[in-house]
Amino acid sequence: MTTPQDLVTVVIPTRNRPDLVLRAVGSALDQTHTAVEVIVVIDGPDPATVDRLSTLSDPRLTVLALESNIGAAKARNLAVQRGRGRWVAFLDDDDHWLPEKLERQLAAVPKGALYPIVSTRCRVVTARGEFVWPRRLAKPGESIAEYLFVRRGLFKGETFAPTSTLLVPRELLLRVPFPKSAFDDWEWLIAVGGVPGTVLVTAPGVLTVHYAETNQVTLSTCHDIDRALDWAEQVRPMLTPRAFAGLLLQTLGGEAAARNAEARRRILRIVLRDGRPSAMALATFLAHSLMPVTLRRRVRQAVFGARSAARGRPSTTADAA
Repeated sequence: MTTPQDLVTVVIPTRNRPDLVLRAVGSALDQTHTAVEVIVVIDGPDPATVDRLSTLSDPRLTVLALESNIGAAKARNLAVQRGRGRWVAFLDDDDHWLPEKLERQLAAVPKGALYPIVSTRCRVVTARGEFVWPRRLAKPGESIAEYLFVRRGLFKGETFAPTSTLLVPRELLLRVPFPKSAFDDWEWLIAVGGVPGTVLVTAPGVLTVHYAETNQVTLSTCHDIDRALDWAEQVRPMLTPRAFAGLLLQTLGGEAAARNAEARRRILRIVLRDGRPSAMALATFLAHSLMPVTLRRRVRQAVFGARSAARGRPSTTADAA
């Protein structure tokens, strides 16, 4: 059971983005749930960010300026170890929160859950527009990996749980810290999904603003198919065959790394050998293979625009996703 006095440790790793991190820190300090401590880890020499953060006088803010770069995963783990909160909320330096984010998440913690991970819906800002993701929430009893990777529709954004949305018990993070990995945020979610008592729930409302398509290399922006497939093979033992197939066909299969015929053949061979693909996963992969990106986007806009019209209201960013 949570209380208004529950301290939340907000963890923000950053480097060389002083203006963005100042916005992120401001959104964390402006929460309606005021029992927070904000720990910013400056991941390596960065005098500009140190100077900008020194203009903030809030006693709830702690800045850890590291002498050398250790990477986002280790920076998050360091802040978790230093933190005092019962709960930990992560915030990437280029994202920010709406003021009621933590209050609503704490209210959404399910009673009796040993390790509840509480996410939120996001306003996702991309170069081509703004969307509301995820469109579908995890069902009771659905594993985290099955939720993330086994989509029931053709279009991106159906499932979504980026790091900036997550509120996590500190006890779970001490038990399973972020791994050293090519894609540490995805791998951490997969790993904790195997811990008994872990459940993923979503607080009501759009409470996080997430900026996509930046220069940061993620699973969704990776252009190196070998790196992505090597990582997928490493996490395969933690996935069901169906989730593994969905990871390759629906998550990786639509991204830049897979946009050539040889890469698609490799993905399909691995899936047919080691996975158990659903009909929807195969259909999604086929659409990725045969339809240019611009055509898929036009189809997606048409589908969700038609659904909005059928409901008697204008198309929204949620429908456009």
